[in-house]
Amino acid sequence: MVDSKHMTTSLLTEHFRYTPITLLDDIINTVNELIYRAVNAVEEGLLSAPPAVLGFQQKARDENRIPEADSDGTELYPESKTEIEEGAHQLETLLEATVDRNFDKLEIWALRNVLTVPDELAPWVRLEHYQVRHAKHGRPSKTTNE
Repeated sequence: MVDSKHMTTSLLTEHFRYTPITLLDDIINTVNELIYRAVNAVEEGLLSAPPAVLGFQQKARDENRIPEADSDGTELYPESKTEIEEGAHQLETLLEATVDRNFDKLEIWALRNVLTVPDELAPWVRLEHYQVRHAKHGRPSKTTNE
């Protein structure tokens, strides 16, 4: 006899035309893609901002350090790029871990409570393509469960 979990998964897969776990995986992959885009946008925004505005000028003062300047007289803070890149990587790692942890919970909950068919109902479910059709009218006929 087919176990109820396998029967439910088969029924839902046939109904949706993909496995229930595929839907959840697509949601998680989409959220992860949005994380990568957001972190890249933050990183690009910080890299395009003048380092002095981001606090590197104050940090140099606090360390009694005189920053080098380029030919235009603009102060250079070579540590700014490294610090921004490392910070963006840390942010990405933190967001990934949080999403993974919470979406694992969502996945378990959805498979148990949303993407399921109760055991007592599964034998009674009839998908539309299994219904007998009248050749003359194209409407489903009333069928009895055997």
